Amino acid sequence: MIVFKGFLTITKRNLHMVFLYIVIFLTISIATQKLLEPQNSVSFKPESLNITVIDRDGGELAKGLASYLASYHTIKDIPDDKSILQDRLFYREVYYIATIPENFEEKCLKNKETLPVTKIPGGSSGFYVDQQIDTFLNGVRILNAGGFSVKDAAAQIIKNAGEIPDVTLIDKTGHGGDIPGHAFMYQYMPYIIISILCYTLSYIMLEFNRPDVKKRMQCSALSARTLNLQLFLGYAVIGLVIWFICALMAAIVYGKELLTDPHLPYYLINSFVLTIVALAISFFVSSFLKSDELVSAVVNVLTLGMSFLCGVFVSLEILGKGVRTVAHFLPVYWYEVNNNLIAGNRTLSSSQMTELCQGLIIQLLFAAALLGTALVFRRNQAQSEG
Repeated sequence: MIVFKGFLTITKRNLHMVFLYIVIFLTISIATQKLLEPQNSVSFKPESLNITVIDRDGGELAKGLASYLASYHTIKDIPDDKSILQDRLFYREVYYIATIPENFEEKCLKNKETLPVTKIPGGSSGFYVDQQIDTFLNGVRILNAGGFSVKDAAAQIIKNAGEIPDVTLIDKTGHGGDIPGHAFMYQYMPYIIISILCYTLSYIMLEFNRPDVKKRMQCSALSARTLNLQLFLGYAVIGLVIWFICALMAAIVYGKELLTDPHLPYYLINSFVLTIVALAISFFVSSFLKSDELVSAVVNVLTLGMSFLCGVFVSLEILGKGVRTVAHFLPVYWYEVNNNLIAGNRTLSSSQMTELCQGLIIQLLFAAALLGTALVFRRNQAQSEG
């Protein structure tokens, strides 16, 4: 166990660096996921703007439109003077000016002419009011064609404008319709685990890859198989410690909420398999790195790239189809698929359990592929140097 003891000795020598990275990444991750964690759902509330309606018609339809807009927005009374209107619009005292022309009913209702409006250039709020005006006029046309007078049609639409629909969401998660906070932390966990392991183990392996150390190991009685097994044992110890610390931090942050979640074993198993993948990635990366300067550059590109592509920083549902297609070829994607499956369902059916196991197996296959590639590279490198 000479190599394993040497691994632990180097680890102990760099223990301050290991804990430094643990503190840095855990602090960043907890702070970020707390900021980005979805808040409790609230009912939709339409946006209310300060607008002005200039009525040059005075008819029933014009009054109806003004009353309809007043049910959504604050109507500011401003004189029908172009310079004054421009001034109020410039200083954002109003955001939208609707000018109702003479013969409004004939022009805009029957001939379907566009209502003259003035709005802040480049603003999206103006389109919101445009849609409301179109909705009002279309509604009046339909009711008028059905036998209602213009006055009665406008009154009916204004009456319905203030009604809020009763919407009931079906809770399929068992968490009151909201994804639990600890699920979001486990969503973020790949960045933590992969970053910490790649940084710490890469620096440790650089010590073993120094020419004098490698020559000493090659001159020893240890076979390449024994050497690799002892290195793997050292990796396993570090990986278990990091996984345990991350799981412990999640339990400390969320306490009873996490510990009473019936899906806790699935979270732990999924994150444990991810740790195996992270160990394989760190072994793969450390096999190619030759200097301390390369560690930070390579690890940053690797961890941030996978985090953005695979749904760590941004949920998979938001990512485009092309991005998700590329992400299929990365192990973290399958971790996130499993995490979403666990967090989004109160109980897992047999088909969902099969999907969960499939995600775990795919992650392990990625780990095996990375490990095999790294071992082949290290063997070829040893033969070429020998």
